Amino acid sequence: MVDLSTAMAAAAVSDKRRGGRDGEKKRPGGKVGTEPFDPADHVIKEKADTASMWLVICYATIIAVVMRYLIMPAMDAPASVLWSLPLLLILTIPTSHRVILSKYADRFTFGNWFRASFLYTFTWLAICFILVNPPLADISAPEIAHHTKLVDLDDPDWNRQIDDLVIEDNLSERRLGLAFAVRDNLDATDVQVRVDIITLGTTLNWTATSSSMQGNWANYSSNVSGVAMKPNDVPIMLELPEDFTFSNGVSYTIEITLSQDGDPWELEKGYTWRFTLTP
Repeated sequence: MVDLSTAMAAAAVSDKRRGGRDGEKKRPGGKVGTEPFDPADHVIKEKADTASMWLVICYATIIAVVMRYLIMPAMDAPASVLWSLPLLLILTIPTSHRVILSKYADRFTFGNWFRASFLYTFTWLAICFILVNPPLADISAPEIAHHTKLVDLDDPDWNRQIDDLVIEDNLSERRLGLAFAVRDNLDATDVQVRVDIITLGTTLNWTATSSSMQGNWANYSSNVSGVAMKPNDVPIMLELPEDFTFSNGVSYTIEITLSQDGDPWELEKGYTWRFTLTP
């Protein structure tokens, strides 16, 4: 039998022998695969990442400004090049880093290019959003605010949406007006409005700015709902000639075109309704 003191002495001798065979002192974390922390190397890596971030932000801003003030004014309307070209320029990010940040070139990896691509994309989108919206620009065409209606000028309580006309309305017995409202993200009062009502080779036409086409809207505004929905909407009331009537069995086309001098190009949007009052 071995007593306790003898067993402890044998264990101590065994530990000394293992320590002697191991020799040199091991680095902390060596068994789990972690690398030693080098403060100087970490500072250089942080400087490289910061320089990369600012380079990408400046690059995306320059591209957005060039597209807005050089490319867009040279075009007549939106085109795919306005988004495809900036996105293709993502491929130039590694080259720009190697040229401008050459002293950090060995610090950049695929992870840097991946992060830089996302930063470039979202920075470019944010700057573009600011540059193409009021008050810096206006690329959104004016639009009809809500419903377009026919209104009985002698009976302000009667009005119908163009899409909901039925034979029971007896339009031929009414003195009608056309009511709608113009909406724009900047100023709806200077929108150029053209209205055409076409039937049997006959065309009724009105062309003027929205502010000058309000007509006698004030007399019907309290009865005609669903036309002007916001305070900045410009309501329009066009009186149809007394000799013009809607007849059963006849096809009609109503066209409304809204245009505006936008920035940087002309803006236009059209609406068309075709219907036939079947007897």
